[in-house]
Amino acid sequence: MSGPRASTQGSGHIGERQEAWDEAVLSGHGHLLQSWRWGEFKNRFGWETERVAVSRPGGVALAQILFRHKAGVSIGYIPRGPVVAGNDTEVWPELWTKIDQVARRRRALTVILEPDLELPQELRGRPRLDSGPPPIQPSRTVKIELADDNSILKQMHQKTRYNVRLAQRRGVTTSVAALSDTSIADFYRLMEDTSSRNDFSIHSESYYREFLRLFGPDAALIFAEVEAHPVVGIVVATFGTEAIYMYGASSTKDRAHGAGFLIQFEAMRWSREHGCRHYDLWGIPRTDPETTHVDGGDRIAGTKGNDWRGLYEFKTRFGGSIVNYSEPLERRYHPLVLSVARRLYNPGAGE
Repeated sequence: MSGPRASTQGSGHIGERQEAWDEAVLSGHGHLLQSWRWGEFKNRFGWETERVAVSRPGGVALAQILFRHKAGVSIGYIPRGPVVAGNDTEVWPELWTKIDQVARRRRALTVILEPDLELPQELRGRPRLDSGPPPIQPSRTVKIELADDNSILKQMHQKTRYNVRLAQRRGVTTSVAALSDTSIADFYRLMEDTSSRNDFSIHSESYYREFLRLFGPDAALIFAEVEAHPVVGIVVATFGTEAIYMYGASSTKDRAHGAGFLIQFEAMRWSREHGCRHYDLWGIPRTDPETTHVDGGDRIAGTKGNDWRGLYEFKTRFGGSIVNYSEPLERRYHPLVLSVARRLYNPGAGE
């Protein structure tokens, strides 16, 4: 199949209208990555979206599946899903009947799922779900409860709280930027700087622009500035009562003065003002590092490549709770062909 295409296989209107879909996802405490707009967003960057839904008197089950095609076959991916509300034993088998139908039509080798919530063990056998590949999304995150300002500050590590206040004393300012060519260019320059410094890959400039455009008033591009010059930029999005820190970058030269700490505090305040009760800092290492310091000294390690010690230290010091996600699972349709395909390329790459 060529070109992105979103289609729906659903129960009545749930899979056909954004409002109905998102309402159903939220009723099951579903994640932003199962939201309608996330599917529309990924359509623009190489994925094709299918939405399946089952609604019965006892419950509702939904799955937004992203497909990526190559050489006449495809890989299906359900990020932070499926979503189930109510009697899962009633709706779960029927949901998978619909997923299987879509997967066969798409010539899928496998459908990978990364559940947002732990699946009951009895559901893993109906249908058979095997252990999946390494995680595509972060295995753990930190979530902050959004109360009043003093409560948010109080739960921070004292050094983090000090850095927030240091930034305020040193005249660091923050602002929510209007979506424009200038603001996107400023953010992308910071992304390129951070990518070079920390040795990780980034998306195209159009990727971040399109995300902000699609999520509209439910997303914010926030800058921290020193003398009116952007030194840190982050993108935050809300879905229901949860906000997520999606993307972030900072200037190698001018990122001092505590700007990175202050901007997260301001993002939490923005999220609270937009009806959110929790703020997701998005990702920390799968396991706690033995130390976050360099060579036994007092200096905190940086974040570079796969070394996330600095990231772990930065995020966990805002307080909150560490949330562990269950390991990926997959429904394999053609195991032998899938094994060969994984030797040739990484089917889960590019998320």
